[in-house]
Amino acid sequence: MTLVLCALLLGLNLWQLRQLSDLRGRLDEAEGDLQMQMRQMDQRLQAMQGAVRDADALVQDWEVVSVTADPASRGLRAEVSLQLKEWREDTRVQLAAAQGPDTRYAAMTGGAGRYSGAVSLPLNSCEVRLFARISAQGLQKEEDLFSWESASMLLPVQCVGHGFSYSQDAVKNGALTLTGCEAELTGYQKRDSPQLSGQVFRLRRNGDVAAEETAMYGNTIGQYTCEELSSEARPGDEIILTFFCRDENGLGYEFFLQGWTMDENGFKEGAAGFSAVEDWPRLTWD
Repeated sequence: MTLVLCALLLGLNLWQLRQLSDLRGRLDEAEGDLQMQMRQMDQRLQAMQGAVRDADALVQDWEVVSVTADPASRGLRAEVSLQLKEWREDTRVQLAAAQGPDTRYAAMTGGAGRYSGAVSLPLNSCEVRLFARISAQGLQKEEDLFSWESASMLLPVQCVGHGFSYSQDAVKNGALTLTGCEAELTGYQKRDSPQLSGQVFRLRRNGDVAAEETAMYGNTIGQYTCEELSSEARPGDEIILTFFCRDENGLGYEFFLQGWTMDENGFKEGAAGFSAVEDWPRLTWD
């Protein structure tokens, strides 16, 4: 009799465990469905908020027409064009650029809702916020156009890719040797870059130029190559590979491609100190 009761209790426990397992499964499924519904509601809410913002916006579209270097101010000059959805005869538009605590304004000219203007941008590390100030009949409204992490993202010349090869065998005899160096350049927003000169690959050792080789044209427009580049190196040294060129306005660009630090075991990718990536590209005006 005792054995029968034990068997019944065991069976009951197993059935309860299965029921609990099924319940947990259904709860997990319900929780997943609820989370999905909440995400969908958030997406619909964001879409509705975006639609309301778009409906309320006065700027229909806009574009950066050109970006040029300004040797006089050692900064950039960005020309912008925009189209308004609605306008009046007394509508006035100002283009504004905010960088840190400073904001610069420039009057935009035009008609039939299409306005254009140019604003100067100092080359510093501050975030750039570009916006339009629209006024008519005593009313005024500001609308954001875009923002960039820094003005360097608007430079007329941009380095969009690079490549090279090396092996740890290259560190023998106290030297780092790179082969097959490549750099790919383009203009702002992948437009044609200005006419360039003085293109070279450089190896900098602890900040100083240790090796430099004239760049050769690659197989595609904007591509430059270098067969071999070598620099002495000792434990504690920092070596960085850069690419330098100068545009038609005399502005020199030096782009960071890769960095290494050397210890007793060889080279490690990654460079610190003077070669922090955010410090590049470095510009020279003469």
